[in-house]
Amino acid sequence: MMLTELYRYALKNNLAARPGFKLKTIKAYISLSADGKFIAIDPGPAEKVLCPDLGALANGTTKCNILVEKATYPLTEDNPKKHAFFFDALRSGSGAEPMFAVVLKALETPATVEAITSAINMSGKYKMTDAVGFKVDGKPVERSTRYYDWWDEFRASQIPDNNVGKKRCMITGDLTKPLATVPKVSGLLPVGGHSSGDALICFDKAAFCSYELEQAQNAPVSEEAMAAVNSALNELIAKAPKLSGAKWIHWYQSPVRPEEDLLELIIPRMGERETEEEEQTYDDLTVNVQLALNAADRLVESARNGEYPERLTNRYYLLSLSGASGRIMVRSWSQGSYEELYESVKSWFDDLRLILPSGKGMCKPPKLFALNVRLLKIQKNSKKKLSERMAEELSAVEPQIIQSIVHNTPLPDTIAARALQYIRSDMLTSTEDDKGSREVYPDPLACQWLKIWLLRKQKGGIETVKEELNLESPSIAYHMGRMIAVFADIQARAMGPDLKTGVIQRYYAAACTGPALVIGQLSRLSQHHLAKIENRYLKEWYLSLLGEISEKIGNNVPTTLTLEQQSEFALGYYQQRAAIVAERTATKETQKETKIEEA
Repeated sequence: MMLTELYRYALKNNLAARPGFKLKTIKAYISLSADGKFIAIDPGPAEKVLCPDLGALANGTTKCNILVEKATYPLTEDNPKKHAFFFDALRSGSGAEPMFAVVLKALETPATVEAITSAINMSGKYKMTDAVGFKVDGKPVERSTRYYDWWDEFRASQIPDNNVGKKRCMITGDLTKPLATVPKVSGLLPVGGHSSGDALICFDKAAFCSYELEQAQNAPVSEEAMAAVNSALNELIAKAPKLSGAKWIHWYQSPVRPEEDLLELIIPRMGERETEEEEQTYDDLTVNVQLALNAADRLVESARNGEYPERLTNRYYLLSLSGASGRIMVRSWSQGSYEELYESVKSWFDDLRLILPSGKGMCKPPKLFALNVRLLKIQKNSKKKLSERMAEELSAVEPQIIQSIVHNTPLPDTIAARALQYIRSDMLTSTEDDKGSREVYPDPLACQWLKIWLLRKQKGGIETVKEELNLESPSIAYHMGRMIAVFADIQARAMGPDLKTGVIQRYYAAACTGPALVIGQLSRLSQHHLAKIENRYLKEWYLSLLGEISEKIGNNVPTTLTLEQQSEFALGYYQQRAAIVAERTATKETQKETKIEEA
């Protein structure tokens, strides 16, 4: 299915090149007159050019590519077999394309060869190992089309008979004589690929073969179909972003407008930022999701109403690739209807909704790259880029995250474990802010991971968390987190700027895993801190809040917390603190308005 869809993409976008041709970079042209006299060395074009290519046959010791090759093969006899092959090919093809004969005449004239070689060596720009082409009377020889039929026959004659009969092509379904080896795909060097390219289908080890089948017999594909698939991959990889050590490419069965590209919201084609998080603003970590969702919603609704019925059946394709020892590794493959994708992406951002730490408004929809940072181990003064660390730490879990997004399925438990680890490390190593405050709270993005992990884990059952403070949560762990947040706030108000190391730095790690072991001590400390608060109304408010939470907990303080309960604990702490900040802000605004009215 994957290969077939790539093949169809190539056909729809006119990417399928002729078999036996490949886009190449031509460093320079050897310019000749119509009678074979050497004129000059001209620079090659900036863009790649479609050139005849023998594929793997040119990697041997007896054959090379024609028309465009390393200058040393046609100009020297350092490799006599490749040199002779180049001449024989020109001689064979001169009947189809007269320019071949002109090039051959020049190469058979020692004085002309000496002049060309001297010009290359003296240029300072080119080397004998550079790929060069030929021009005759200003016309690049490889761009002629008159030699195409000859080239098809000549190239076929060079392919050894490997006794493999016709097989059913696994891409098109047609009977064909399959390739023994497939051409390589470029563009995966940043994700472990080889500088010379990587092959999608490889069978060069005994472990990859079965039933005594060798090479192409294991996965038969026609040359034409594989050339089209590789052309599609080359184009898609070139514009694909890198995320957690893989290239993520996507396309649609039918084109969609840029504003309707839902997968762009998840993995933007521009790729991730590779600067450290401290250099990013809050807006850098978020994505404007509403515009795309609105556009997609209009598209789906119009299709449902019969305006564009064919667009409702549109499908998406999502593929992640990396390189491994010259082979392409398919990390994940997803496909589905556009309508399903719309519902899944909408659910993803809905599930991520979480109150801001200030208690006013919701956190902006985060980029996946920003969320991924919260799954990394906290490393102070690390010299590695975040993208490098993600490739090392998240390569196995990233495909599971993407699958969860596009199919609206539960996330793996490692997500919650990593997010909790980030929260604990971040809170325990927090330092004073610009105002000298020591008040700390769980990271919002890490809490968004916990919320969406819990929601999808509890789907169909009793949900314990909401976007903001959930006073009716059935989770004791959630209310334990709330209580610790109140204890921390009481201490912060009682100690003020004199607070150095608070209860969070000392007790959070123990409280979030085994609250029964520390809750008594924290309760006693809070009584001590309450005694220092002179504001009677504030003290009563704290006591009332603690009473309400205690009633929810009862006498069932857990000795240990499961991963799910630890996540509820962290969210309870976060949302209770946001509610306290919002209450305090509202009180200050009310007092300010009262003073203005009295004045």
